Amino acid sequence: MSLPVEPSLSAQRCLLQQQLRAQRQLIIAQLCESAAAGPQFPRSATMRFLSGRTGFKILTELAVRQLGVRYPGVLANAFTLLRLFKTKNS
Repeated sequence: MSLPVEPSLSAQRCLLQQQLRAQRQLIIAQLCESAAAGPQFPRSATMRFLSGRTGFKILTELAVRQLGVRYPGVLANAFTLLRLFKTKNS
């Protein structure tokens, strides 16, 4: 009965180095793809959604429904300012 032969430490080190090189190349490729697509700010997917048109409409509707009854004038002015700010930054 023979025991399984384990690779030497130098062979294990070479194998690990190859795996790390391959993993680094994969990470570099993924980073280059995302860099080529351009920066996406804000970085959080939730904040990108909320700051987008759909998210802004949803937030507006929720705020109007919750606060519109109590403070209609203040709310209308606040949304006008938000729209102006948003169009200047877009």
